[in-house]
Amino acid sequence: MTLKEIAELANVSVSTVSKVINKKDDSISSETRERILHIVKKYHYSPYMDRTSDDLRPSLILGVLIGRSADYSFLTGIVKQARTRGYSTIVCASSSANEEMQNFKMLLSHHVDGIIWNKEKYSITDIPDDILPFSFKIFTLNSEKKPSAANPYFSYSELGYAASNSLIRKGHRCIGCLSLKKDYAAGAFVEGIRKCLFDHQISEDDDVVWRLTESCDSLWLQAHTGIICFDSAAVEKMATMTEYLHIMVPEEISVVGIDTEHMKIAGTQLSSIARPFEELGSFAADGLITAVESGKTAYEPFQKDFSVSCFDSIVPPKKTRRSHFVIMGTINVDTLMLVDKQPEPGETISVRQRVIMPGGKGLNQSLGVTKLGASAALISALGTDYDGRQMFQCLKSNSVCTDGVTLHDNLSTGHAYVFIQRNAESNISVFDGANSALTSKNIDQYENLFENVDYCLLQTELDQNLVLHAAELAHRHDVKVILKPCAVTSLLPELVQNTDILVPNVKEANELLPNVFSLEKKAKIFRKQGAKTVIITLGEKGCFLQDDKHEKYFPAARITPVDTTGAADAFISTLAFYLSIGKDIEEAIQYATCAAGLSTTRYGVPPALVNRETLELYYFKNQNDFRRTGE
Repeated sequence: MTLKEIAELANVSVSTVSKVINKKDDSISSETRERILHIVKKYHYSPYMDRTSDDLRPSLILGVLIGRSADYSFLTGIVKQARTRGYSTIVCASSSANEEMQNFKMLLSHHVDGIIWNKEKYSITDIPDDILPFSFKIFTLNSEKKPSAANPYFSYSELGYAASNSLIRKGHRCIGCLSLKKDYAAGAFVEGIRKCLFDHQISEDDDVVWRLTESCDSLWLQAHTGIICFDSAAVEKMATMTEYLHIMVPEEISVVGIDTEHMKIAGTQLSSIARPFEELGSFAADGLITAVESGKTAYEPFQKDFSVSCFDSIVPPKKTRRSHFVIMGTINVDTLMLVDKQPEPGETISVRQRVIMPGGKGLNQSLGVTKLGASAALISALGTDYDGRQMFQCLKSNSVCTDGVTLHDNLSTGHAYVFIQRNAESNISVFDGANSALTSKNIDQYENLFENVDYCLLQTELDQNLVLHAAELAHRHDVKVILKPCAVTSLLPELVQNTDILVPNVKEANELLPNVFSLEKKAKIFRKQGAKTVIITLGEKGCFLQDDKHEKYFPAARITPVDTTGAADAFISTLAFYLSIGKDIEEAIQYATCAAGLSTTRYGVPPALVNRETLELYYFKNQNDFRRTGE
């Protein structure tokens, strides 16, 4: 079947048939077009069948070789541009070098005029000359190689430069990039980010700039004011971590992504820079057709000016940085046993209910500050047993930095046995386990965790000499120390001198100063010993504050408790957080008493710790109660 035969069957000229086949038929009626196409389909006409040995007219068909991972918009660009210039396309997808070679031969058998070859990692290196027609044109693209005239791909480096520049123009200087893996494209992208940072005289340290999603922790994330997400996995990681840490996008951290024009984090449309696949496809089709028609193969490099599509998730960075805390304390598995009363010597009692959950003051206070939206780094020790693995995962899932948690193969994880009476009071027995293996050497090993920290939270469940070492290290880094004295009858004088805020409960204060009967005098003695501020918690009666400017009682929250375990941890972590964001000591205590009260409404500590939104909503609804004073 030839063009002439089709023209005779359709009762039209050969020129009309050619226009319809080559899609240059705007001036031809739809009736005539349909009649011609019906004959073409019926007789399976193909342009190359019309050739003779003397007829080297192009078939007007382009072949396209792609891998399974090719972007759909790349094909869209090829097809659109080919159609505009009167060409059809045959697309073949390959998943191996063998299949790619078979597809290459198949395209040649269809007498395509040229092939756009988008190479993959597995691609064959070269096509044998003996299977290629004379002067056959191939337009080769390879995303795994640097763009050039020989490889006219778009530049991931320029893409990264544009992404980081969009943040820098808004005033950001702490910029990081998240990606799922470190392949060529991600590496070139980060290379562009580093070049942009270098050009603007900003540090481009490798570990600061680039993290994989699996190793991104709260400390790394919150050390940045702007994050660039290279892929969808990075966007998912950002969404998860900002939710856990209660970080608002873009108010507290700006985010720009690649191809994220249809993605949101917490309702905020993400600013996006698109990879120009459709434009690249159009460029490739145009370049190949020009080469086919001119007989020349001097391809030009692909040029693209990248820009952000919108700035919904990019705003100038806040001048105030996020709060950071380092905590040294125990990690235990808590076994809670609900009883009617504590057993007397020689007495057997029934346990109404038994609950097992994470605990220990180190873990509790770390979770307390992260739930409020700050970052926490914990220095502690665990066994590598099942309990230890569970506790480690609990910390990680709550975005606590675990760099300072030492793991011991030959020690069991600490365990606490908590008897909770019907009146919500509790007694605790503790098996130290791996907690007792923490050493001063471990603390020195993690000294970097004390950098740029607001408060260091310490407790005397660990050896006091160890706690003193941490307090001294904190002060060397200008970090304030909050100390919870517990399970001791005396404090090292040097430890009190290195304490900024001392927070004993009334029982602990009585044990430390048994011959001093008024709270005012106890607080005054603690301050004389070196503590700058003293807060004595009084359970359901609230707390007492004494420092250079205050001597004041604060009421407790009007809440009926079910378990008072961990109320002190909730109090201290909340106190530290609100002091770190600039609240004065009185308002910080009011928030802390509220958080302590709310923490008693559930059994165990982690489930009872509240987030900032819940706490502040409760506080503002009941703030008049928290501002009552009395003795």
